[in-house]
Amino acid sequence: MTARILVKLGLVTVLPLGVVASAVIVLVSNITTANLESGLERSLAQMARLTESALLAETTLRGRNEKVYRELATEIAARVQARVTVIDSAGKVLADSEADPKEMDNHAGRPEFVESLSGRTASSKRLSRTVGTDFLYVAVPTEDGGAVRLALPLQEVDARAQSIRNRIATVIALIVVPLILAIAWWARRISSQLSGIVSLSNEIADGKFDIDASAPKPGDLRELNELTSSLHATAGKLRSTFNELQEERSRFVTAVNGIGEGILVADRWRRIVLYNPAIAHMFPDETLTNNASLDKWSSKQIPALFRQAIERGKPCSIDLSVQEPAQRSWRVSCAPIMSRKGKIQAVAAVFHDITELERVDRMRRDFVINVSHELRTPLASIKGYAETLLDGAIHDTANNERFVRILWQNAQRLTELTSDLMTLSQLEVKAREFEFRKHRVEELVQLIGEDMRPQLERKSLQLKVQRIDPTYEAWCDSSAMQQILTNLLDNAAKYTPEGGEIEVGVRRRGANLDFSVRDSGMGIAEEHIPRLFERFYRVDRARSRELGGTGLGLAIVKHLVQAHQGSVWVESTLGQGSTFWFSLPNEETVEAPPPAIPETDAALVAR
Repeated sequence: MTARILVKLGLVTVLPLGVVASAVIVLVSNITTANLESGLERSLAQMARLTESALLAETTLRGRNEKVYRELATEIAARVQARVTVIDSAGKVLADSEADPKEMDNHAGRPEFVESLSGRTASSKRLSRTVGTDFLYVAVPTEDGGAVRLALPLQEVDARAQSIRNRIATVIALIVVPLILAIAWWARRISSQLSGIVSLSNEIADGKFDIDASAPKPGDLRELNELTSSLHATAGKLRSTFNELQEERSRFVTAVNGIGEGILVADRWRRIVLYNPAIAHMFPDETLTNNASLDKWSSKQIPALFRQAIERGKPCSIDLSVQEPAQRSWRVSCAPIMSRKGKIQAVAAVFHDITELERVDRMRRDFVINVSHELRTPLASIKGYAETLLDGAIHDTANNERFVRILWQNAQRLTELTSDLMTLSQLEVKAREFEFRKHRVEELVQLIGEDMRPQLERKSLQLKVQRIDPTYEAWCDSSAMQQILTNLLDNAAKYTPEGGEIEVGVRRRGANLDFSVRDSGMGIAEEHIPRLFERFYRVDRARSRELGGTGLGLAIVKHLVQAHQGSVWVESTLGQGSTFWFSLPNEETVEAPPPAIPETDAALVAR
């Protein structure tokens, strides 16, 4: 970098100096040559006039013939150190100091001769055909109409001009060379500074803002030092701005990625500009890359919504549902993004997942219907038998006691239903408080088994408890644990025929303990298993009501297990009985009840 800048600075500074020096040499040489030729021409003109006077005087004394002219020309040429030529009016050479006149051409066409015939001194420069050298010719007219011409070779003029050029070149060299050296030193310093500035600019362009400022060196240009300081200050400001932008972008990306709702931004040509992971989860089969076109999506409602927002220039929304890969519903809200000039640049869409809201709304409606249905039957029975007693049956000693017993049974059913509903509501809103601590599993299971054994024996059911490792301990609430096992044993007793068997077992699985309640009952068809833990769900509604119960026992089991951060599931084969499983942690991992998990249609919960 420094070498390139140095070369360029050298060319910019030294080259003009060289051109100026060459121009000076040429100009001075030309002026010198012109002056020498002009002086030589004047000198030759004077000598030519003197020669013409001398020839006139001699020929007057000695006569006019070629011999006289030749002797005079040779004599005068020796005196004036120039070539002398005598020409008559017809252009014939009468005498020449350096050549035989007989061998010379007629000079009638020579420019200096032609011009001298007009009566004035004439001159010209050209190559002599006779001698083969450049000559300066000066001709003066004679009285007889001819001319006397003196010629001097220009080699001497050229030699003098070259000598002057050499002297001028020497002087210029003595002036220019030190100047060039000074310029080279200056250019090297400047190029070094410029190279540093260029490198600094490149580092700033590459995003390297942490650059230490170096101290100025002696001889550096103050202006370039100021430019370097300005670049360092600019780098510092850019660093601060860049860090702020990075933090802002990081917060923005974290916020967008952390939003549970899907965020999708597309430009006015419906090309994707921005999206968050929630959108990728919502539409796993769609192309989600920058500049991907929404028009190629399989769901045509989305590009249509973006197009509508662009055309109308105001927010709009739709409810969108898909069936594949899973049934989901969204409320999509679109809003245009305007530029400073009021033009629509892009459209931002927020996808609110309302699948759970719709499901909860359906559950709420179903729950109201189920509760109403469950309450209607005992209430209708109570009302009917109460009216019968009021109509006089209270005095019927044969039936009044039976009627009262039926009233008590239905009231008891309402009490149980109300109690289970209260328990379920407390679990769902986390109003129930738990006391978690370590309990020996063997003692818990034995205690609950002894409590349930009389009830099971009344139905001729045998309760078996597998051998449990005495070291097994569960981190749980004992009352919740008792309610879980009681509900599962009660459920097993309802669907196990007399003489059947119910078995309770415990096994270790990693950091969990898996509890099982197996019965030898009728089993459960596969299509019913996913919904067993729903509220009021019954495999056989008519038989379930005959057996009693509220239809909420398994739902309560599920919520209690979830409060322990465990899971519950079922294994069953029709005609071969069922096994209900639930897991509890065997370590101190439950600090507080987890957030409420809404009802699901799956039998495997939080596994």
